[in-house]
Amino acid sequence: MTQLYQSKIFANGSTTLPKPVRDALGVKAGDSVRYVIAEDGVQVLKKPSEKAQAANPALPEAVDAAEHVMDDNSTLLRDLN
Repeated sequence: MTQLYQSKIFANGSTTLPKPVRDALGVKAGDSVRYVIAEDGVQVLKKPSEKAQAANPALPEAVDAAEHVMDDNSTLLRDLN
């Protein structure tokens, strides 16, 4: 089921993630989220904790590689405009 939530953006750019969004992401105070900007929209993802990264040593490397690919693609997309 699709659900729609909204929140206000304050002058300093901050916002509050609505509780159902925090619950769906599994985040709590002090956690970090990542924003992935793509051609078809923006995704909000929970950033893996340092504990999760330590439990899976390949995870930081995979995330770094994904960030590199996204950076390369965003540059290409800007060049096309």
